[in-house]
Amino acid sequence: MMDINRGLILKFASDAESATNYEKFVEYFNAYKGKATSINGVSMDQAHKDALTFFNGEVEKFSGKKISDWQNNLKQYCAFTGVAEAAFAVLGVLTDLIIPNSLLKSLDPIAEFHNMAWGDTLKIELKPRDLFLPSKIGRGKRMGNIRRMYDGEVTIPTYLREITVGIDYYDILTGKYTLAEYVMKAAMGMEAQIRYDVWDAFETAVGALDSSGDTKLVYTGYTQDDLVNLAERIGAWNNSPAVILGTKTACSKILPASTNYRIDLDSSDYVKNGSLRDFFGIPVIQMEQVANYATEFTVKLDNTKLYVVSPSTQKIMHVAMEGGALSTMRDAQDSAHLLATGTLMKSWGVATATSAIAGVITLS
Repeated sequence: MMDINRGLILKFASDAESATNYEKFVEYFNAYKGKATSINGVSMDQAHKDALTFFNGEVEKFSGKKISDWQNNLKQYCAFTGVAEAAFAVLGVLTDLIIPNSLLKSLDPIAEFHNMAWGDTLKIELKPRDLFLPSKIGRGKRMGNIRRMYDGEVTIPTYLREITVGIDYYDILTGKYTLAEYVMKAAMGMEAQIRYDVWDAFETAVGALDSSGDTKLVYTGYTQDDLVNLAERIGAWNNSPAVILGTKTACSKILPASTNYRIDLDSSDYVKNGSLRDFFGIPVIQMEQVANYATEFTVKLDNTKLYVVSPSTQKIMHVAMEGGALSTMRDAQDSAHLLATGTLMKSWGVATATSAIAGVITLS
């Protein structure tokens, strides 16, 4: 994904120095998000100023207008159509740089991201899990059963989303908002919605699997045998080792059935981390909880579910990211309330498309 981001930068930036500065912005943003007090020995206050200087330089380059010519009336400078459009175009690219890296880390076990150009269609090929099994034949029989495989295909449509904010370039230029603060609010808003889309689709898809018989992949009530058996079957049929996914709350419930086990304060993962990191040779991965901004103080991921997947095989979910971010500006004079607004738009689609299998256990 970083290689794709660099390609995006090089297409947008006019020279190698600008490309390097765009990459430095990602470092600056991550430091700001992590509440760092300095970056490579530079204070955050100075880093904010350096980022704004870089940003203003890009705006001047694309708009053809110098800030220094309008120091006595910066509001008028920011109101020029070309300046406002350049500012939000640069902000769109900065947002594009931030979104993929954060999502890759948190959704990698279940989702694969695909970048494509505007107007392209993402098609996911589904390879069958079946093998060409041998037929038993006699010496007088010339041919056994004929084997063939047919690939499947899923097309993922994309949909445009937008965020409209009542913050214009003047607010950033005069320091009412830092550049990192604006980009963080926009990028994290997009990130949150993509996470919601992926997890909602994943939970729906896995929850709809069989809950009885030999093909049972959905269990209600945790037992050690069910969890190990589910992981064994998923690993065998995916031809790839299975892992257990869950929130910290859910993972803390994973314990051996036998009481004849030893908790050692110096070596036990359960004592150190609150949950096991390996359960009968099956890796346990804690998923970071996600705030549910639709309802105050609630969280998105289900704390009562343990998922079993094979991350190294074909991912369960696929996310199509169409084109880069688009931006539009509405001048204050175009609104009855005289408020200038900026709109960032991003297009993506989420779908379940895989020949791999997964399972879920709902804790009782």
